[in-house]
Amino acid sequence: MSANKVQIKNKAAEEKRHWVRLTNTCNQRCVFCHDRRNQQGGVVPFEEIVRDLQKGRRRGCRRVVLSGGEPTLHPELARVISEARRLGYSHVQMVSNGRMLFYKDFVKALKTAGLDEVTLSLHSHLEGPFEQITRAKGSFRQAMKGLLAVLENDFIVSVDIVINKLNYKSLARTMKFFIGLGVYEFDLLHLIPFGDAWQNRRDVYYPIQKAKKYLDEAFELSRKEQVYLWTNRLPAMYLEGYEDLIQSPRKLFDEVAGMEQELKNVLETGRPMICSGERCGYCFMEAFCQDLMRLRKDKFLSARQPPPCLKKKQQLKPAVYRFRKGMSLYRFLDFFIEHRYYVKSLRCGQCRFNRQCDGAHIEEIRTKGFKALVPFKK
Repeated sequence: MSANKVQIKNKAAEEKRHWVRLTNTCNQRCVFCHDRRNQQGGVVPFEEIVRDLQKGRRRGCRRVVLSGGEPTLHPELARVISEARRLGYSHVQMVSNGRMLFYKDFVKALKTAGLDEVTLSLHSHLEGPFEQITRAKGSFRQAMKGLLAVLENDFIVSVDIVINKLNYKSLARTMKFFIGLGVYEFDLLHLIPFGDAWQNRRDVYYPIQKAKKYLDEAFELSRKEQVYLWTNRLPAMYLEGYEDLIQSPRKLFDEVAGMEQELKNVLETGRPMICSGERCGYCFMEAFCQDLMRLRKDKFLSARQPPPCLKKKQQLKPAVYRFRKGMSLYRFLDFFIEHRYYVKSLRCGQCRFNRQCDGAHIEEIRTKGFKALVPFKK
């Protein structure tokens, strides 16, 4: 990947943005939906949305992302977009399943209101798997016509794909299909163990180690100069050879913001998250949650040390974070990212120090690649 392309991706990933929920309903029932508990029906009142938009501007955000549920089901969507523009947002993005964009006049109204970018959740280019995932008959044809409509109206268009048991083998073919239509920006999302994804885990979770060859076929498409590919929550170890695709550590701030109150309860009470247990091994936030519990229990947490194979090349300053009542969750996250966010290669299992070693710092791997880790023979 070119240096310029890396800079563009890093800038986009770290750009401050404000997410606004418009609805608590959806016209699909995706088999892995993690938001099911919030799908109680109805839409968020316009006045409440405006207050949320104002909150984002006070935080200094110039980019807003409209989501749901399904945001296109809000009867005042165009008015919401216009209001976001009036309040000073310079970029308005919407995340949608695309079905309502089947209606061309509706699409034109959103363009006129000031919508800049549309991110479509399209998890396959094949009708059968697509509707197995959405559990909505007719959704494939509507979504594909919606995709064509936003492309025709010159929106910035990207496609989200949740990798799962029903689509991982055809992932690269799906991306090639969309590239052929003129889509060059993709976000590949890893399953998270919540909502329907956990309820239907036997149907959606796939053997990720065995799937690596299919994932690599998709990752290889990022080498095309016009293609911009992001990964979301994918464990870094499965990106060996494609380390430039490892998610920016700063994206953890979005994850923490999404479960802020639950994490604050951990700090206040010392009790683990309500979701802790079997799910943890499937969760992107496992290491952070474990560290938070350890900090609460032991009252301090030290920086991790580099692996034996890198010790001569990397020196870390001693660092300790101490628990304080009322402490900032986000300051601790800064400490975690700088001193505790370590990852391993799949090859580390061959090393005699594997059990004692935490791997290497995430930025070390993002810049130098997993090739920097050289296992010691057992």
